[in-house]
Amino acid sequence: MTEMTKSNIPEKLTFRRKEVMQLAKLDGRVLDYWEKEFAFFTPVTNQSGEKFYSRRDVEIIMKIKEWLGRDKCDKNKIKEMLLQNFGEIDNVQNTSAPEPLDREKVKRIRRGLDEILTLLAKDDKN
Repeated sequence: MTEMTKSNIPEKLTFRRKEVMQLAKLDGRVLDYWEKEFAFFTPVTNQSGEKFYSRRDVEIIMKIKEWLGRDKCDKNKIKEMLLQNFGEIDNVQNTSAPEPLDREKVKRIRRGLDEILTLLAKDDKN
């Protein structure tokens, strides 16, 4: 990925669909099509149906746009370049069922995050 493209992406881990559409200057239907056509990114959908994209997803979307627009690559060439630049296709579509939720593991993670927040709050006061 070019440094210019990376610098246009805000420093955060997840992005709402609307943010991605604004960043990439793309319509939601284009994102949906690319998600199916290229299968290199898979947004997470919450309970209310809102899609969230990872930073990697956004980087892939920006590269696809660059390769289609500036470089005039065809779909097969883009798939090849995605494989070279981003590795294997996400296996999300190939899995039959999501991993079951381990409630104890979630509780431990939540406690750990609470501890981190407490430490950060103490640092802010000092």
